[in-house]
Amino acid sequence: MIQLQANMTGFAGRPQTVLGALDEETGILVVAAVTDIIPRRDGCVLIETNPRADRDSLFSYEDLKDAISAYYELKGNVAADGKSACLRFTERAMRADPAGGIELDGIDVSGPLYRISPEAGNAQIGALALCRYARNFSAISDTLGMADDLGRLLSGEAVTI
Repeated sequence: MIQLQANMTGFAGRPQTVLGALDEETGILVVAAVTDIIPRRDGCVLIETNPRADRDSLFSYEDLKDAISAYYELKGNVAADGKSACLRFTERAMRADPAGGIELDGIDVSGPLYRISPEAGNAQIGALALCRYARNFSAISDTLGMADDLGRLLSGEAVTI
């Protein structure tokens, strides 16, 4: 289980921290809580909007389209068990669900275009940042797993597909 913390500033409302956890085995992301901004918690991967802050991942305006796509991807996918949703919001984090702040604004050759409400707050953007991180983590993990399998195959070991 990977603990995640997104400290968001620069969007609507007061600065907010969104806390969550990613189960790397099942692919389930749980957005657990929203609070006024707090310092880095021990054991958390920290996602920040401040480029000068001590962080593990930077989130900026340029990441919004990718984050929205990750949100809809997680929201529409089913976990490894075949029945659980990949994205869950606890009761303490429901106000971070960005569903009400995103509108489809058309489609072009690069994919869907989204419009974000000017009232979308730091908590909602924080949830999007967690979704983006979770999707990127899964892609990197899958690539590393494939590289390990390829290494074993090249060394003469049997590999199952």
